[in-house]
Amino acid sequence: MIGYLNGQYLPQENIVISPEDRGFLFADGIYEVIRSYSGKLFRTKAHLDRLSRGASALEFNQTDFRYLEPVCERLIQDNRLTQGDALIYMQVTRGVAPRSHAFPPIETPLTVYAMARPFQPHLREAETGIRAILIPDQRWARCDIKTVGLLANTLAHQRARNSHATEGLFVRDGAVMEGTHSNVMAVMDGKVITPPRTNYMLAGITREFVLSLCGELSIPFLETPLYESDILNVDELMIVGTTVEVTPVIAVNNEKIGSGIPGPLTRKLQKAFHLSASFVG
Repeated sequence: MIGYLNGQYLPQENIVISPEDRGFLFADGIYEVIRSYSGKLFRTKAHLDRLSRGASALEFNQTDFRYLEPVCERLIQDNRLTQGDALIYMQVTRGVAPRSHAFPPIETPLTVYAMARPFQPHLREAETGIRAILIPDQRWARCDIKTVGLLANTLAHQRARNSHATEGLFVRDGAVMEGTHSNVMAVMDGKVITPPRTNYMLAGITREFVLSLCGELSIPFLETPLYESDILNVDELMIVGTTVEVTPVIAVNNEKIGSGIPGPLTRKLQKAFHLSASFVG
């Protein structure tokens, strides 16, 4: 496979990152993952805009990454991924410098890395639904920045797997925030409910797209807190994200949601997503 590092296209096995890279030493970096449908990248501009916002929030010396769009397109082409599903992973760190908590000199070049790989959609989970568990949210207070510091997410996700669940849903002060790698949406009284954007959650690109589909389909939706005390009483529950798309949640903490099968509004949004995603650049 061919990857990209600091302006060069190289075989993956020839790409080397310095042990003094601040992404390695401090998790001082940000990332994005873009889905490709038969060579068509999904919401590239939105992903790169979020990467730029993250760079600004972390006070990087560069905050415009629009130039990575043709890089992503070339990686799909060079790796012969124009048929079927694929993922682009991009990571930007503050660069290479002697280990110090203080920022390195402003002229220190960022480390910019990208790679592409085939992706196998989770078709069975999308069809039958998944189980989730609730997990106390012990992450930092800037979850709105898509940083590479994902240890809390990783531990929570493994806890879900150890409990024979597919996803863990973070709960902070009694409110369900999001999943370990997804956003969460519920259906109550015919309305789609999703937690509002705050610094304690990452507003996903797929989340915004699904909300736009709700508007197109005349499905009422609200961005309002989804409380732990209400989660077992919702009519439907789903997670949304780059890799999970729109996936039904049929049980939480071993208690079934609604009828225990994927609900009608979830199915409607799944269908609309699949019809639209491959046409949205």
